[in-house]
Amino acid sequence: MSNGANVRARTAWMTACAMAVLATSQAATAQVAGPFDLAVIPASPVWSRDVTVPAGEWTLSFWASLDGKDGGTLAALAGKDGDTALVSVAVTGGKPVLTANGQAASGAALRGGGWHRFALVSTAKGLTLSVDGKPAATLAQPLNAQFARLLVGSAPASAAHIAGLRLDAGTYAATATPPNPALIQFAETSPRWPLQVRQMQGQVTPQPASTLPRGAAADKPVAKPVPQVAPLAEAGAGKWTLQKWTLAAAPDVNGEAAAISRPGFGDARWYAATVPGTVLTTLVDRGVYPDPAHGLNNLVIPEKLAHQDYWYRTEFDLPAGASGRHLELLLNGVNFASQVWVNGTEVGTTKGAFVRGKFDVSAMLKPGRNAIAVRVSPPPRPGVAHEESLTSGVGENGGMMMLDGPTFGASEGWDWIPTIRDRQTGLWQDVQLLASGDAQIGDPQVVTTLPKADNSVADIEITVPVTNLSDHAVTATVRAAFDDVAVERQVTVPARQSVAVRFSPETDAALAVNNPKLWWPNGYGAPALHMLHLTTAIDGQPSDSKDVRFGMRQVTYEMSLVDGDGKLDRVAIDFEKARKLGQQIVDERHDAIRQVPGGWAYSFAAGAEKSPAVTPIAGDQGLSPFLVIRVNGVRIAARGGSVGMDDFMKRVDRAHLEPYFKLHQDAHVNVIRNWVGQNTQASFFDLADEYGLMVMSDFWESTQDYNIEAQDPTLFMDNAKDVVARFRNHPSIVLWFGRNEGVPQPILNEGLDEMLRKEDGTRLYMASSNRINLHDSGPYNWREPEKYFTEYSKGFAVEVGTPSFPTLESWERAIPASERWPISDTWAYHDWHQTGNGAVKSFTDAMDREFGKPTSLPDFERKAQMLEYESYRAVFEGMNAGLWTTNSGRMLWMTQPAWPSSAWQVFSSDYDTHGAFYGMKKASEPVHVQMNLPDHKVILVNNRMAALPGMTVRATVQALDGRTLATRDAKVDAVAGKVADAFTLDLAPLMASGPVLVRLEALDASGARLSDNFYWQAASDEALQALSAMATVSLTGAAKVGTDGSDTKIVVTLTNPGKTAAIQTKLTLFDAKGKQVLPAYFSDNYVSLLPGETREVTVTAPSALVGGSPSVKLRGWNVAAQSIAVGN
Repeated sequence: MSNGANVRARTAWMTACAMAVLATSQAATAQVAGPFDLAVIPASPVWSRDVTVPAGEWTLSFWASLDGKDGGTLAALAGKDGDTALVSVAVTGGKPVLTANGQAASGAALRGGGWHRFALVSTAKGLTLSVDGKPAATLAQPLNAQFARLLVGSAPASAAHIAGLRLDAGTYAATATPPNPALIQFAETSPRWPLQVRQMQGQVTPQPASTLPRGAAADKPVAKPVPQVAPLAEAGAGKWTLQKWTLAAAPDVNGEAAAISRPGFGDARWYAATVPGTVLTTLVDRGVYPDPAHGLNNLVIPEKLAHQDYWYRTEFDLPAGASGRHLELLLNGVNFASQVWVNGTEVGTTKGAFVRGKFDVSAMLKPGRNAIAVRVSPPPRPGVAHEESLTSGVGENGGMMMLDGPTFGASEGWDWIPTIRDRQTGLWQDVQLLASGDAQIGDPQVVTTLPKADNSVADIEITVPVTNLSDHAVTATVRAAFDDVAVERQVTVPARQSVAVRFSPETDAALAVNNPKLWWPNGYGAPALHMLHLTTAIDGQPSDSKDVRFGMRQVTYEMSLVDGDGKLDRVAIDFEKARKLGQQIVDERHDAIRQVPGGWAYSFAAGAEKSPAVTPIAGDQGLSPFLVIRVNGVRIAARGGSVGMDDFMKRVDRAHLEPYFKLHQDAHVNVIRNWVGQNTQASFFDLADEYGLMVMSDFWESTQDYNIEAQDPTLFMDNAKDVVARFRNHPSIVLWFGRNEGVPQPILNEGLDEMLRKEDGTRLYMASSNRINLHDSGPYNWREPEKYFTEYSKGFAVEVGTPSFPTLESWERAIPASERWPISDTWAYHDWHQTGNGAVKSFTDAMDREFGKPTSLPDFERKAQMLEYESYRAVFEGMNAGLWTTNSGRMLWMTQPAWPSSAWQVFSSDYDTHGAFYGMKKASEPVHVQMNLPDHKVILVNNRMAALPGMTVRATVQALDGRTLATRDAKVDAVAGKVADAFTLDLAPLMASGPVLVRLEALDASGARLSDNFYWQAASDEALQALSAMATVSLTGAAKVGTDGSDTKIVVTLTNPGKTAAIQTKLTLFDAKGKQVLPAYFSDNYVSLLPGETREVTVTAPSALVGGSPSVKLRGWNVAAQSIAVGN
């Protein structure tokens, strides 16, 4: 037959089929699915519905109006699993296209615009597509696979409206009249973010007495010595800290506020107050109540502490430097509300835990003796306490106090902290007296831009608000100086008004700094900081001064955003460029948040995809839609975790907090999260700056559709604006979160977005801490290690948790002896959860399967460390395995506990470090060799900013009896910031005879070992129980001591002289009296040694704590306990 005859025959057959469709009445059909009216958003996930396959002939029909220029797939049918189309209808290049059975047929171009009627008919003779009642395409073969799902929006999807989409048995003729879209409510294939529709209020009634935790009697209170301090401590030019306060419960105080706030008021019977601190801090320090961190002591502290007001008082002599000056009283943080009185006069109030109180007290303070009194009120809705026990369950997370936000909502009780009896009421930050002349400096802003790709120049922009406190105009000289740079300008400020003085390279060439010392996240370079000195002077006389520490760095972001055509675009965003252009880039409104493949994404603000601040990115589809953080142009592999609260009694002094930050740095953490803003104080951000820890900083709302939303948006925004103005110069802060796990209500979400663009403008604001351009939260309980490679926490995950039991020593310090074993209510009170998403059953079940049931606390702790080391290493090795292909960041829930806890931590509140810490540290090291699970591929991770050519990766596989079963090595060139494959180990046949031990090493070109790693693997969990029968190994060890400034440095050398491996050797430092030295920092720990191997571990600790004649004690999985004396 000729080609012409083929064409004529095919056309005749198509026409006959089409006429048959048009001639068949609707009565001859049976509807299977639909009708559906859809607005197709190209960025959306594939829309699908399960359908039943009709017997015999069937028709898929719909009307479509193409909204986009490019066309794409309109509708498809797929199998039961997956989104691969078995048959699809599309428009490509303006032509209808039918695809099925690996073949495609197309028809004539469609007329432009308007609605088109599509009908796909399946008969025994094949598939026919008709458009607008005319045959368009045919495939002369029936569908060769059975479908079960109807799809819309399969890639490549077209922006379109689809009306009357339906699947019918038989042949169905849709009406020839186009639909009227004005009368149809189309369901969008990409849903928009919903509003909150439900919430809970926490514990609403007292829990049954039978479920209250029971245990050892409470300890007796122990009073600490009262610090002997002067009322005022000079804190800089014209600045004093008020540090000698007394405290009393308001119901116990006789007298009016005016009298209480005058010098000489009798407060001799008041408590010497701990400021900064909370009411509870003071009462524990003064020996009124026992330490609530130990055992069940918290239960003997009454709830009335959260149901009454308190008075704080101080008296002082006005310093000479304050005379004749404008005087401001500054309260840096009061929870929750305060009335402030000075020398008998009320000067103002504060409300909200995070806003500063600033009061002009020039007229109230006099030479000689002065008094200040502050009446502090707790949050008005403290909620009802829930006490966790083995029988009560974990309880709710928070409750009524979230209504009072901004405050410490977690103090009502969460699944990582008990109910804090005073709800952290008090002067929790310091109080200062500031003196200035007429020209007062406000909150400055320092912005760094790196205009060159090689970072050889840093453009510094400094904005200094200057307020004229006088009743006449003043001309002030404003000077800004840092390093060897100094700029100044004269400005005239009208009476009682403010002006913003701006210095930039455009006006002051010195602010284009050559070869700048940049601030880098931990592991990428030094976190260099610079001190900016600001001064104002009038007629040559100093008026005011302020020191501001800042870092030269620029943060940019990669993420996927939905554009104006409904497509998902992968882009890089420079917010500092957008700020200069006055452009909004990201639309954070609920309606602009779209569901997309892999999660949810924000949209571009109108037209922003064309902004010079936006750069398209190609080739990163695996990372879409997830966030990538760049600092100074370098992609940062974000590894870290959340800090739920720095300390449950808000002991926020630098000395107490610094070891926590040093431990984070030591574990190779480069990002932490200020969860729900519970750590919003200067010491937190100062230390993050110094230790190179990026901070994702939340505001004060928590989980959508669970926690109550704040009732006072104005109060919330006042606190938020002040926080941003106060802390925006900290280089550690890299983004702001509006809410933990959800989007704030629109009035707050849109208010925060607008405020941040005005008050900051240099950082990304993300409405939610998860799901939107981020992975969902969890899991929080124990999971198989291989799942962190294959299933969990892809992209950028902000919360990943698994149980983390502390060391034996730390747990014994926290739990009374009678409650340590068997597991007791006291364990549950300290977060050993029987219920909730952190329930420990999966952890203990795994322990029983792999190592056998524990018989004592030491046995439990030994097995727990094995599990958690493996789990926490797997969390971050799983991230490494997909680094820059599917993964860009992974953060723990949590790194730092608020009190002695048994869950979600890599170190303890007493600074002790356990298996989780070293598992994380190992996986996050700068150069890291690892074995992926479950395929046993060995890779080399180079987190450094320089390439590592000529590396050798080596593997040794041994049986438990010390026999070498296999060895392998490979040469690898490791590109900077990338992952390199080495080889894959075939362990399955080796594990057939029992567990195996795998030693990995990475050696540089000179043979120096840059990384090693150690795994135990078995064919099943139960097979791992053979590890319990391993012979005990006695290691040989020596320790030499030296000094490094104020620290003692001890180098411990360990050797395994035996014939079997020594697994998980735990090193612990003790002083001469047998007290554990904390904090102590170990270069490695839980060290495993194959027969004949030697390793060195360096231990660093403050010399004042180490003292003379320290010792290092060893224990381990199968390591004989011993003590190594430290010699010179």
